[in-house]
Amino acid sequence: MLRPGAYISRDLSIKLLARRLKLCKIVVMRILYIHQYFATERGRTGTRSLEQARAMQACGHEVTMLISSAQLRDDEIPPGRGVIRRGTIAGLPVIVLHVPYDQRMGYARRIAAFLKFMMLACRVVLGGPRWDLIYASSTPLTVGIPALAGKLFRSIPYFFEVRDLWPDIPVALGVIKDGVLARGLRIAELLIYRHARVIVAANGDMARMIRRKTHNRKPIVAVPNACDIDLFDPDRRDGEFRRLHGLEDKIVCIHAGPFGRVNHLECVLDAAELLGDSETLSFVLIGEGREKLRIQAQVAERGLSNVLILDAIPKQELTAVLADCDIGLVTVIPVAELEWNCSNKFCDYLSSGLPVVLNYRGWHERLLFDHECGLSAGQGDTEAFARAIGRLAGDADLRAGYARRARGLAETVLNRSNVVIPLLDELKTFSSQDMS
Repeated sequence: MLRPGAYISRDLSIKLLARRLKLCKIVVMRILYIHQYFATERGRTGTRSLEQARAMQACGHEVTMLISSAQLRDDEIPPGRGVIRRGTIAGLPVIVLHVPYDQRMGYARRIAAFLKFMMLACRVVLGGPRWDLIYASSTPLTVGIPALAGKLFRSIPYFFEVRDLWPDIPVALGVIKDGVLARGLRIAELLIYRHARVIVAANGDMARMIRRKTHNRKPIVAVPNACDIDLFDPDRRDGEFRRLHGLEDKIVCIHAGPFGRVNHLECVLDAAELLGDSETLSFVLIGEGREKLRIQAQVAERGLSNVLILDAIPKQELTAVLADCDIGLVTVIPVAELEWNCSNKFCDYLSSGLPVVLNYRGWHERLLFDHECGLSAGQGDTEAFARAIGRLAGDADLRAGYARRARGLAETVLNRSNVVIPLLDELKTFSSQDMS
């Protein structure tokens, strides 16, 4: 474990991880890593799977990614024809399934994308080489079906990673009615859990919920999203983003992520309206999604001159933007199940040295309070959310202290070299027991 405040680069992190496991006897495995929404740093979403696969590689394992084209740039997709293509991306062998997906899609098209990826992935798992282990990362839950098929029909063990609890969240949101389909998904969920060798949860709260569902002593490890402290750096603040958008003298609050129903950006607009008397406070919303046009229309209808909406940008470019901001915002609609979420932007804000304000409770809130680097409000309490933003905006010393400790949290507790150790330990245990 690193000492508080220690900094570790990505390259050094991987070397230390490899050295840690080299001291123990491990057997090199061929791992098929399934993730429908895999992305690199050139994309616009989280790179958890990329970094975890690199850590597995650093330990000597041969990792092949089975992914979709949804989050890849056009020049990253391997050339060729057909829906299944093979190549290399970011130093990793990949099998790319051409399955488009976009946040602006309706629910029917999203479900069709889930099912198409599931069927193509089953074809790869059942028709390809016999891998030593499958690592399947949800969401959606359907990603677990190819892993389950590999276990039942080819005796390939698998680890199942849970980032969002399905079908709990879509049922809670009303996207899936609590009827035959929901019951079928719950049966599939329990089957996937039951046959998994290890379950990987995105945080401790989620791990405890899965334990209550499974009622057994199967290994469940908590591996939260990690902070990319190389890509995001508060020292990259140069004022260019502020100058470009006329924000030089503003305290900038930012949402950098999807414009979806779950993200509840109306809460941000309400806060902007409540704090509209402040001439120094601005809200910047960056991203794409089904709700974007509606949010833009609300900004115009409500005359919110302190709200700026911009298009999504690659993470490599987002780093300079976040460094130029002052407060990071994470909001969700008032649904209890969403307090288990593992937001990518939460880690990006901390890495950028931004105090964070939430409109929900849960494990994110406990991290912020334990490390004194952010504030929160209860779900549905927009006035408390606005007060929290106003408190940080009005106290430069408080904001500076929170910013310093936010970066400290990213460099220590949520540093990837620390976060990924439980997963690598489980891989080591599995390889030494089952492969030797």
